Amino acid sequence: MRSPFFWRTKCQATTEPLAGKPVVAIVPVAQLEPAVTPVPAAAAQPPAMRQVYALALQDERAIQPQIAPDPAQMSLLLAASQAFAQIGTEPRYTPRRPAMLAQLLQALSDENASLRELSRIVAKDPQLTGNLLRTANSVFYNTTGTPVESVERAAAMLGTAGIRRLLAASLMQPLATGPASEMGLFVEIIWEHALYSASASEAWVSHSQDADPFIAHLLALVHGLGCVAVYRVLTDLYAARPELQRDPATIADALETNAAVIASRIAAHWGLSVATQQALETQSSAAPNNEPSKLARALQFGLLSGAMIMLCARGKLTEPAGLEGIEAGGFQGTASARIWERLVRAYVRP
Repeated sequence: MRSPFFWRTKCQATTEPLAGKPVVAIVPVAQLEPAVTPVPAAAAQPPAMRQVYALALQDERAIQPQIAPDPAQMSLLLAASQAFAQIGTEPRYTPRRPAMLAQLLQALSDENASLRELSRIVAKDPQLTGNLLRTANSVFYNTTGTPVESVERAAAMLGTAGIRRLLAASLMQPLATGPASEMGLFVEIIWEHALYSASASEAWVSHSQDADPFIAHLLALVHGLGCVAVYRVLTDLYAARPELQRDPATIADALETNAAVIASRIAAHWGLSVATQQALETQSSAAPNNEPSKLARALQFGLLSGAMIMLCARGKLTEPAGLEGIEAGGFQGTASARIWERLVRAYVRP
């Protein structure tokens, strides 16, 4: 297992389950599936996100969209739409805004903010402090074996960029996992994809200089929260209708249409800017086909690249096919190819 953070390629994997205490620097990835024949680059591929949803739902039927949904499933989706409309006010489905998010966004957007100032912010939250120290004492960062016991020293070891990524994941992952352990593997897969996507989105912005890299990173994680919220609503509705069999294609349709919109609602509830909300909404399959903003474009690249990395890592796609999929999504050129190569080196190759 490789580090979920793009710039760190050789971190050791944790074995703690996602439902346990929050994992910050290393997030467990489901074990590679049994060997399959990789798809050649020339083969036509279903939409990448549908394949991610199929992995998360453990059912290949999720790959193909429904042409004529069953009336009972349509009734469930109608009830789901009413629950979706309450996100932002309904506590069960609305992730709470992390208490430290506003201070961190302000500090991290300030290029003059020192590690000392960031350390003071982290030190105010015991959970963040524990996560930071735990990461600094990991084998990857602590090569001397001398215990790191101060926030200042831990921050110096990770550097500003490392703290940005670590804190984003630390703040968001507990919101993704939540109390609903029955969602187990689905959450693992979706959160893994969110972390890959965050790294890719940040890399795209870092190259293009079109937006704030940290905001691009953060929005990919918020998109993951949107997926989890949609799935939690559907899980509750199926539980309330035991006579209705769970349909993976229906669930994937709902995710494809609603996850980005729900993520935008979460961003609005947290007080994030209108621009970030619009960038998220653009990722919905039901969004108008307008010219995306630069931030939306970065997020689109991140979500697509994150999906391709997941498929390659599981042997379901060859590396050339993954790059072809990115190019088919409108990201041609040397920049996307170079980022893809770095993503592959970080997450796919031994």
